[in-house]
Amino acid sequence: MIFEYIRKPDGENLLRAREAYKYVDDIMVFLGWGSTEGRGKINRRLYRLYTVLVVIFSLYLPFLFAQSLMLTIDISHADTLFTTLEVFFNGPAYTIKSAIMLRNRWRVDKAKDMLDVMSERLVTYEERVRVHRLAVNCNYITLLYRFVYTIPTTLNLVYSVYYGYPPLNLYNPFVDWHKDTRSLWIAALYEYFLQIFAVHAFMASDSMPLIFGLTVRSYTQWLTERVERLRNNPKRPEDENYQELVQCIKDHQLIVEYSENMRPLISIALFVQYTTASLVMASSLVHLVTFADMVSGITTTIYMISCMFQTFPISYICEQIVEDCELLSMAIFHSNWIGAPTAYTSALKYFIHRTQQPIQFIAGGVFLICLNVNIQVAKFAFSLTTFVQQMSVFENFDR
Repeated sequence: MIFEYIRKPDGENLLRAREAYKYVDDIMVFLGWGSTEGRGKINRRLYRLYTVLVVIFSLYLPFLFAQSLMLTIDISHADTLFTTLEVFFNGPAYTIKSAIMLRNRWRVDKAKDMLDVMSERLVTYEERVRVHRLAVNCNYITLLYRFVYTIPTTLNLVYSVYYGYPPLNLYNPFVDWHKDTRSLWIAALYEYFLQIFAVHAFMASDSMPLIFGLTVRSYTQWLTERVERLRNNPKRPEDENYQELVQCIKDHQLIVEYSENMRPLISIALFVQYTTASLVMASSLVHLVTFADMVSGITTTIYMISCMFQTFPISYICEQIVEDCELLSMAIFHSNWIGAPTAYTSALKYFIHRTQQPIQFIAGGVFLICLNVNIQVAKFAFSLTTFVQQMSVFENFDR
Protein backbone atom coordinates (compact mmCIF):
# COMPACT_ATOMS: atom_id res chain seq x y z
CA MET A 1 0.00 0.00 0.00
CA ILE A 2 1.12 3.54 -0.72
CA PHE A 3 0.77 4.62 2.94
CA GLU A 4 2.57 1.57 4.33
CA TYR A 5 5.88 3.43 4.52
CA ILE A 6 4.64 6.68 6.09
CA ARG A 7 2.74 5.13 8.97
CA LYS A 8 3.24 5.87 12.67
CA PRO A 9 5.28 3.45 14.81
CA ASP A 10 3.15 0.39 15.47
CA GLY A 11 4.49 -1.91 18.17
CA GLU A 12 7.22 -4.16 16.80
CA ASN A 13 6.16 -3.59 13.19
CA LEU A 14 8.74 -0.88 12.51
CA LEU A 15 10.42 0.23 9.30
CA ARG A 16 14.11 -0.38 8.69
CA ALA A 17 16.53 2.36 7.68
CA ARG A 18 16.86 1.01 4.12
CA GLU A 19 13.15 1.69 3.61
CA ALA A 20 13.91 5.43 3.68
CA TYR A 21 14.63 4.94 -0.04
CA LYS A 22 11.38 3.02 -0.68
CA TYR A 23 9.38 5.69 -2.55
CA VAL A 24 12.36 6.96 -4.52
CA ASP A 25 13.12 3.32 -5.40
CA ASP A 26 9.60 2.93 -6.78
CA ILE A 27 10.16 5.97 -9.01
CA MET A 28 13.46 4.52 -10.23
CA VAL A 29 11.75 1.26 -11.16
CA PHE A 30 9.10 3.23 -13.07
CA LEU A 31 11.85 5.09 -14.93
CA GLY A 32 13.70 1.92 -15.91
CA TRP A 33 16.52 2.57 -13.44
CA GLY A 34 15.64 -0.33 -11.16
CA SER A 35 17.69 -3.42 -10.46
CA THR A 36 16.90 -6.65 -12.32
CA GLU A 37 17.87 -8.84 -9.36
CA GLY A 38 15.09 -11.09 -8.13
CA ARG A 39 13.22 -10.99 -11.43
CA GLY A 40 12.50 -14.02 -13.58
CA LYS A 41 14.34 -14.56 -16.84
CA ILE A 42 11.50 -13.22 -19.00
CA ASN A 43 10.75 -10.29 -16.68
CA ARG A 44 14.45 -9.39 -16.58
CA ARG A 45 14.64 -9.25 -20.37
CA LEU A 46 11.41 -7.26 -20.65
CA TYR A 47 12.61 -4.77 -18.05
CA ARG A 48 15.95 -4.37 -19.81
CA LEU A 49 14.09 -3.70 -23.05
CA TYR A 50 12.02 -1.09 -21.20
CA THR A 51 15.23 0.49 -19.89
CA VAL A 52 16.62 0.68 -23.44
CA LEU A 53 13.44 2.43 -24.63
CA VAL A 54 13.72 4.91 -21.75
CA VAL A 55 17.36 5.61 -22.64
CA ILE A 56 16.36 6.26 -26.28
CA PHE A 57 13.66 8.64 -25.08
CA SER A 58 16.17 10.40 -22.79
CA LEU A 59 18.56 10.93 -25.69
CA TYR A 60 15.82 12.11 -28.04
CA LEU A 61 14.13 14.57 -25.66
CA PRO A 62 16.65 17.46 -26.03
CA PHE A 63 16.53 17.11 -29.82
CA LEU A 64 12.72 17.15 -29.69
CA PHE A 65 12.75 20.49 -27.85
CA ALA A 66 15.35 21.94 -30.24
CA GLN A 67 13.36 20.71 -33.23
CA SER A 68 10.18 22.21 -31.81
CA LEU A 69 11.84 25.57 -31.23
CA MET A 70 12.86 25.69 -34.89
CA LEU A 71 9.68 24.29 -36.49
CA THR A 72 6.51 24.70 -34.46
CA ILE A 73 6.86 27.16 -31.59
CA ASP A 74 5.66 30.70 -32.16
CA ILE A 75 8.57 32.59 -30.65
CA SER A 76 6.70 35.89 -30.97
CA HIS A 77 4.26 34.76 -28.27
CA ALA A 78 5.95 35.34 -24.93
CA ASP A 79 4.01 32.84 -22.82
CA THR A 80 4.65 29.99 -25.23
CA LEU A 81 8.31 30.92 -25.72
CA PHE A 82 9.19 31.23 -22.04
CA THR A 83 7.21 28.17 -20.98
CA THR A 84 9.12 26.19 -23.58
CA LEU A 85 12.47 27.74 -22.59
CA GLU A 86 11.87 26.86 -18.94
CA VAL A 87 11.41 23.24 -19.94
CA PHE A 88 14.05 23.36 -22.69
CA PHE A 89 16.83 24.11 -20.19
CA ASN A 90 15.77 21.04 -18.23
CA GLY A 91 15.89 18.82 -21.34
CA PRO A 92 19.67 18.25 -21.41
CA ALA A 93 19.65 18.09 -17.61
CA TYR A 94 17.11 15.25 -17.78
CA THR A 95 19.34 13.31 -20.19
CA ILE A 96 22.49 13.88 -18.11
CA LYS A 97 20.79 13.02 -14.82
CA SER A 98 19.31 9.87 -16.32
CA ALA A 99 22.77 8.79 -17.46
CA ILE A 100 24.21 9.58 -14.00
CA MET A 101 21.51 7.61 -12.20
CA LEU A 102 21.77 4.61 -14.53
CA ARG A 103 25.53 4.50 -14.14
CA ASN A 104 25.42 4.88 -10.34
CA ARG A 105 22.23 2.96 -9.55
CA TRP A 106 24.28 0.29 -7.77
CA ARG A 107 25.44 2.90 -5.28
CA VAL A 108 21.90 3.33 -3.99
CA ASP A 109 21.57 -0.44 -3.48
CA LYS A 110 24.93 -0.50 -1.69
CA ALA A 111 23.86 2.47 0.46
CA LYS A 112 20.79 0.56 1.63
CA ASP A 113 22.94 -2.45 2.56
CA MET A 114 25.28 -0.15 4.49
CA LEU A 115 22.33 1.33 6.38
CA ASP A 116 21.49 -2.18 7.57
CA VAL A 117 25.02 -2.53 8.96
CA MET A 118 24.95 0.95 10.52
CA SER A 119 21.65 0.09 12.24
CA GLU A 120 23.00 -3.02 13.98
CA ARG A 121 23.97 -0.89 16.99
CA LEU A 122 20.45 0.48 17.34
CA VAL A 123 18.88 -2.35 19.31
CA THR A 124 16.59 -0.73 21.90
CA TYR A 125 12.96 -0.05 21.07
CA GLU A 126 13.44 3.72 21.33
CA GLU A 127 16.33 3.61 18.88
CA ARG A 128 14.35 1.46 16.44
CA VAL A 129 11.47 3.93 16.65
CA ARG A 130 13.95 6.67 15.71
CA VAL A 131 14.98 4.67 12.65
CA HIS A 132 11.32 4.17 11.77
CA ARG A 133 10.64 7.91 11.96
CA LEU A 134 13.71 8.63 9.84
CA ALA A 135 12.41 6.28 7.13
CA VAL A 136 8.94 7.87 7.31
CA ASN A 137 10.35 11.41 7.04
CA CYS A 138 12.45 10.45 4.02
CA ASN A 139 9.42 8.93 2.28
CA TYR A 140 7.44 12.08 3.07
CA ILE A 141 10.17 14.06 1.30
CA THR A 142 9.68 12.01 -1.87
CA LEU A 143 5.92 12.61 -1.69
CA LEU A 144 6.52 16.34 -1.19
CA TYR A 145 8.75 16.49 -4.27
CA ARG A 146 6.11 14.60 -6.24
CA PHE A 147 3.51 17.18 -5.22
CA VAL A 148 5.69 20.26 -5.81
CA TYR A 149 6.97 19.08 -9.20
CA THR A 150 3.60 17.90 -10.52
CA ILE A 151 1.55 21.00 -9.62
CA PRO A 152 3.17 23.51 -12.07
CA THR A 153 3.07 20.93 -14.88
CA THR A 154 -0.64 20.34 -14.32
CA LEU A 155 -1.42 24.06 -13.98
CA ASN A 156 0.43 24.74 -17.22
CA LEU A 157 -1.70 22.09 -18.97
CA VAL A 158 -4.94 23.69 -17.75
CA TYR A 159 -3.78 27.22 -18.60
CA SER A 160 -2.59 26.39 -22.12
CA VAL A 161 -5.65 24.34 -23.09
CA TYR A 162 -7.93 27.09 -21.76
CA TYR A 163 -6.25 29.55 -24.13
CA GLY A 164 -6.28 27.09 -27.02
CA TYR A 165 -2.76 25.71 -27.47
CA PRO A 166 -0.71 22.74 -26.16
CA PRO A 167 1.49 23.24 -23.07
CA LEU A 168 4.79 23.16 -25.02
CA ASN A 169 3.68 23.09 -28.66
CA LEU A 170 6.16 20.31 -29.40
CA TYR A 171 6.75 19.05 -32.91
CA ASN A 172 4.17 16.32 -33.55
CA PRO A 173 3.82 15.00 -37.14
CA PHE A 174 0.86 12.79 -36.19
CA VAL A 175 -1.54 15.29 -34.62
CA ASP A 176 -2.44 18.77 -35.88
CA TRP A 177 -3.78 20.50 -32.80
CA HIS A 178 -5.09 23.42 -34.93
CA LYS A 179 -7.64 21.10 -36.52
CA ASP A 180 -10.24 20.83 -33.74
CA THR A 181 -10.71 20.64 -29.98
CA ARG A 182 -10.24 16.87 -29.89
CA SER A 183 -6.87 17.16 -31.63
CA LEU A 184 -5.87 19.91 -29.21
CA TRP A 185 -6.61 17.69 -26.20
CA ILE A 186 -4.74 14.75 -27.75
CA ALA A 187 -1.66 16.90 -28.39
CA ALA A 188 -1.91 18.54 -24.95
CA LEU A 189 -2.22 15.24 -23.06
CA TYR A 190 0.62 13.73 -25.10
CA GLU A 191 2.92 16.59 -24.08
CA TYR A 192 1.64 16.46 -20.51
CA PHE A 193 2.53 12.78 -20.10
CA LEU A 194 5.96 13.39 -21.65
CA GLN A 195 6.51 16.12 -19.06
CA ILE A 196 5.24 13.92 -16.22
CA PHE A 197 7.66 11.16 -17.19
CA ALA A 198 10.57 13.61 -17.26
CA VAL A 199 9.39 15.21 -14.01
CA HIS A 200 9.58 11.82 -12.29
CA ALA A 201 13.27 11.66 -13.25
CA PHE A 202 13.81 14.98 -11.49
CA MET A 203 11.83 13.76 -8.48
CA ALA A 204 14.17 10.79 -8.08
CA SER A 205 17.43 12.60 -8.80
CA ASP A 206 16.55 15.58 -6.57
CA SER A 207 14.96 13.83 -3.59
CA MET A 208 17.51 11.01 -3.37
CA PRO A 209 20.48 13.28 -2.35
CA LEU A 210 18.26 14.87 0.30
CA ILE A 211 17.30 11.46 1.70
CA PHE A 212 20.97 10.53 1.76
CA GLY A 213 21.82 13.75 3.60
CA LEU A 214 19.14 13.18 6.23
CA THR A 215 20.38 9.67 6.92
CA VAL A 216 23.96 10.94 7.32
CA ARG A 217 22.78 13.64 9.73
CA SER A 218 20.68 11.25 11.80
CA TYR A 219 23.39 8.62 12.22
CA THR A 220 25.98 11.29 13.03
CA GLN A 221 23.71 12.78 15.72
CA TRP A 222 23.01 9.34 17.19
CA LEU A 223 26.75 8.64 17.27
CA THR A 224 27.30 11.95 19.08
CA GLU A 225 24.83 10.86 21.77
CA ARG A 226 26.70 7.57 22.24
CA VAL A 227 30.00 9.44 22.52
CA GLU A 228 28.55 11.68 25.23
CA ARG A 229 27.71 8.57 27.29
CA LEU A 230 31.27 7.18 27.17
CA ARG A 231 32.73 6.35 30.63
CA ASN A 232 29.69 7.81 32.39
CA ASN A 233 29.02 4.53 34.23
CA PRO A 234 31.55 4.28 37.10
CA LYS A 235 30.76 0.57 37.61
CA ARG A 236 31.74 -0.32 34.07
CA PRO A 237 35.24 -1.85 33.60
CA GLU A 238 37.78 0.12 31.57
CA ASP A 239 38.06 -2.72 29.04
CA GLU A 240 34.38 -2.36 28.22
CA ASN A 241 34.72 1.43 28.00
CA TYR A 242 37.59 0.97 25.55
CA GLN A 243 35.58 -1.48 23.46
CA GLU A 244 32.68 0.96 23.41
CA LEU A 245 35.01 3.72 22.15
CA VAL A 246 36.40 1.40 19.45
CA GLN A 247 32.85 0.60 18.39
CA CYS A 248 32.10 4.35 18.12
CA ILE A 249 35.18 4.76 15.91
CA LYS A 250 33.91 1.91 13.71
CA ASP A 251 30.47 3.54 13.55
CA HIS A 252 32.04 6.79 12.39
CA GLN A 253 34.06 4.90 9.77
CA LEU A 254 30.82 3.36 8.48
CA ILE A 255 29.26 6.82 8.15
CA VAL A 256 32.33 8.02 6.22
CA GLU A 257 32.22 4.97 3.93
CA TYR A 258 28.49 5.49 3.41
CA SER A 259 29.23 9.08 2.35
CA GLU A 260 32.14 8.09 0.11
CA ASN A 261 29.94 5.55 -1.64
CA MET A 262 27.41 8.22 -2.61
CA ARG A 263 29.90 11.04 -3.20
CA PRO A 264 30.35 10.59 -7.01
CA LEU A 265 26.59 10.49 -7.54
CA ILE A 266 25.91 13.52 -5.32
CA SER A 267 28.79 15.56 -6.77
CA ILE A 268 27.87 15.23 -10.44
CA ALA A 269 24.09 15.41 -9.93
CA LEU A 270 24.33 18.59 -7.84
CA PHE A 271 26.63 20.26 -10.38
CA VAL A 272 24.01 19.68 -13.07
CA GLN A 273 21.26 20.91 -10.74
CA TYR A 274 23.04 24.17 -9.88
CA THR A 275 23.77 24.90 -13.54
CA THR A 276 20.22 24.16 -14.66
CA ALA A 277 18.55 26.00 -11.79
CA SER A 278 20.36 29.25 -12.56
CA LEU A 279 19.22 29.23 -16.22
CA VAL A 280 15.67 28.16 -15.41
CA MET A 281 15.25 30.77 -12.66
CA ALA A 282 16.57 33.52 -14.95
CA SER A 283 14.13 32.54 -17.71
CA SER A 284 11.25 32.32 -15.23
CA LEU A 285 12.04 35.71 -13.72
CA VAL A 286 12.06 37.40 -17.14
CA HIS A 287 8.72 35.74 -17.89
CA LEU A 288 7.28 36.71 -14.51
CA VAL A 289 8.26 40.39 -14.38
CA THR A 290 7.81 41.20 -18.07
CA PHE A 291 5.06 39.19 -19.74
CA ALA A 292 3.08 37.07 -17.28
CA ASP A 293 -0.58 37.78 -16.53
CA MET A 294 -2.09 36.71 -13.22
CA VAL A 295 -2.69 33.05 -14.10
CA SER A 296 0.63 32.44 -15.88
CA GLY A 297 2.34 34.47 -13.13
CA ILE A 298 1.02 32.07 -10.48
CA THR A 299 2.12 29.09 -12.57
CA THR A 300 5.58 30.58 -13.15
CA THR A 301 5.98 31.40 -9.45
CA ILE A 302 5.13 27.82 -8.46
CA TYR A 303 7.56 26.59 -11.10
CA MET A 304 10.31 28.80 -9.64
CA ILE A 305 9.60 27.39 -6.19
CA SER A 306 9.97 23.88 -7.58
CA CYS A 307 13.32 24.95 -9.09
CA MET A 308 14.46 26.12 -5.65
CA PHE A 309 13.66 22.63 -4.36
CA GLN A 310 16.40 21.35 -6.67
CA THR A 311 19.20 23.15 -4.84
CA PHE A 312 18.18 24.82 -1.55
CA PRO A 313 17.27 21.78 0.65
CA ILE A 314 20.39 19.78 -0.18
CA SER A 315 22.58 22.89 0.21
CA TYR A 316 21.15 23.41 3.69
CA ILE A 317 21.53 19.74 4.63
CA CYS A 318 25.18 19.68 3.48
CA GLU A 319 25.95 22.66 5.73
CA GLN A 320 24.19 20.94 8.63
CA ILE A 321 26.25 17.79 8.08
CA VAL A 322 29.44 19.84 8.46
CA GLU A 323 28.06 21.36 11.68
CA ASP A 324 27.11 17.88 12.98
CA CYS A 325 30.67 16.69 12.34
CA GLU A 326 31.99 19.63 14.35
CA LEU A 327 29.57 18.85 17.20
CA LEU A 328 30.72 15.23 17.15
CA SER A 329 34.36 16.33 17.42
CA MET A 330 33.50 18.63 20.35
CA ALA A 331 31.54 15.83 22.06
CA ILE A 332 34.60 13.58 21.84
CA PHE A 333 36.83 16.26 23.34
CA HIS A 334 34.39 17.01 26.17
CA SER A 335 33.67 13.36 26.94
CA ASN A 336 34.75 11.85 30.26
CA TRP A 337 38.30 10.87 29.27
CA ILE A 338 40.25 12.34 32.23
CA GLY A 339 41.95 9.53 34.15
CA ALA A 340 41.40 6.99 31.36
CA PRO A 341 44.09 4.42 30.49
CA THR A 342 46.68 5.22 27.82
CA ALA A 343 45.10 2.91 25.24
CA TYR A 344 41.76 4.72 25.67
CA THR A 345 43.23 8.22 25.31
CA SER A 346 45.31 7.17 22.28
CA ALA A 347 42.19 5.83 20.56
CA LEU A 348 40.35 9.01 21.54
CA LYS A 349 43.02 11.19 19.93
CA TYR A 350 42.74 9.17 16.73
CA PHE A 351 38.96 9.55 16.85
CA ILE A 352 39.17 13.34 17.25
CA HIS A 353 41.63 13.57 14.35
CA ARG A 354 39.26 11.65 12.08
CA THR A 355 36.20 13.69 13.01
CA GLN A 356 38.03 16.98 12.46
CA GLN A 357 37.84 16.20 8.75
CA PRO A 358 34.16 17.03 8.11
CA ILE A 359 32.02 15.28 5.52
CA GLN A 360 31.76 17.76 2.66
CA PHE A 361 30.66 17.50 -0.95
CA ILE A 362 32.03 19.40 -3.95
CA ALA A 363 29.73 19.78 -6.94
CA GLY A 364 31.55 18.49 -10.02
CA GLY A 365 34.86 19.08 -8.26
CA VAL A 366 34.33 22.83 -8.80
CA PHE A 367 32.56 24.40 -5.81
CA LEU A 368 31.50 23.38 -2.32
CA ILE A 369 27.84 22.47 -1.91
CA CYS A 370 26.55 25.02 0.58
CA LEU A 371 23.98 27.77 1.02
CA ASN A 372 26.38 30.42 -0.26
CA VAL A 373 26.46 28.78 -3.70
CA ASN A 374 22.67 28.60 -3.66
CA ILE A 375 22.56 32.36 -2.99
CA GLN A 376 25.00 32.96 -5.86
CA VAL A 377 22.70 31.03 -8.19
CA ALA A 378 19.80 33.30 -7.22
CA LYS A 379 21.98 36.39 -7.68
CA PHE A 380 22.97 35.23 -11.15
CA ALA A 381 19.31 34.79 -12.09
CA PHE A 382 18.43 38.31 -10.91
CA SER A 383 21.45 39.81 -12.66
CA LEU A 384 20.59 38.11 -15.93
CA THR A 385 16.99 39.30 -15.63
CA THR A 386 18.13 42.89 -15.08
CA PHE A 387 20.48 42.67 -18.06
CA VAL A 388 17.73 41.37 -20.35
CA GLN A 389 15.34 44.12 -19.23
CA GLN A 390 17.88 46.88 -19.78
CA MET A 391 18.77 45.55 -23.23
CA SER A 392 15.03 45.43 -24.14
CA VAL A 393 15.60 42.08 -25.82
CA PHE A 394 11.93 41.04 -25.69
CA GLU A 395 10.21 44.40 -26.08
CA ASN A 396 8.61 43.45 -29.44
CA PHE A 397 7.15 40.17 -28.18
CA ASP A 398 3.42 39.63 -27.78
CA ARG A 399 2.17 38.82 -24.32
